[in-house]
Amino acid sequence: MAEVVANGVRLHVQRLMPSGGPRPDAPVVVMLHGMVIDNLASFYFSLGNALADAGCEVICYDLRGHGKSERTPSGYGIATAMADLSALLDELGVDRPVHLVGNSYGATLGLTYGADFPERVASLTLIEPPFRIEGLGEEMARSLTQVLAAISDEEVEEWLTYSAGRAVGRIMRSAQSLLRDTTIAEDMLATAPFSPDRLRALPVPVLAIYGGNSEIMEQGDGLARLVPDCTLVVLERHTHMVLREAVDYLRVLLRWWLLHRDEQMPQYTHRGGQTFELADWVLSRSVPSDLNAERRASSASGDAEGPGDASPEVPVAAGATSAASAASSGVSGEQ
Repeated sequence: MAEVVANGVRLHVQRLMPSGGPRPDAPVVVMLHGMVIDNLASFYFSLGNALADAGCEVICYDLRGHGKSERTPSGYGIATAMADLSALLDELGVDRPVHLVGNSYGATLGLTYGADFPERVASLTLIEPPFRIEGLGEEMARSLTQVLAAISDEEVEEWLTYSAGRAVGRIMRSAQSLLRDTTIAEDMLATAPFSPDRLRALPVPVLAIYGGNSEIMEQGDGLARLVPDCTLVVLERHTHMVLREAVDYLRVLLRWWLLHRDEQMPQYTHRGGQTFELADWVLSRSVPSDLNAERRASSASGDAEGPGDASPEVPVAAGATSAASAASSGVSGEQ
């Protein structure tokens, strides 16, 4: 399966069946990726196949305007995103409650959907959800404006041209187009904050996962205080990019949450001594002036040695995508 027209928009969908084929009792898991610099691939390769192998039916799809889904000029508000999701489930013939798994903005979408349509949701897994009870739309719109400024910077343009590599360059160019050519930033401005009363009445069990070094980690405490059935997991030494940094543990944790919740929750053990931290320039959304310094130095050295001497390969500066990814979570760490 590749394309499904839902709510009038063409969505790119990948459906993973449990090992051994479809089963009527298999949990249906729907994965919601992050905003702007993300698509279904982040879940398909990290958790999707692992959960299908464990016995779940997994649905991954590119949100409107992302990945291979249709890029409409407007319609990026969270209410439209929820309508897209409902229509997609209808088109796929999913008539029982689903387990929503969201990352970053996808987690915010999942929490909103669970509050608005609890009858369609069996559980929520929220990985680093931006969570505010006031000013959410303003912060999301401001963050997207910062993303556009960051990825349009001259240093980033040079990096995309010479050093980023084909795949990263394609993702960043797509993000530029999404932010410049659609109403996504304006639509995010209209996002209403979460209602404390509605969250207190949320009948859906929630697993909330944050990185201990994330710029929004404190928001998890507020979420856990409001939602009556909320399991909060904080992974020490990890950042907002916890889906990438702790994927092995998340596979184990999600199998427990979806299939074996009557057993003891698996504990996380940090291995290797590595501590993940977001650089100051990533948190401030300001591109460093020396982003291309290594490539320029290598080019200058190559010129000095002569055209016959091959310049060493310049490693991809992954931090440039991290800056935009952190900002495109839709909220900063400012309280």
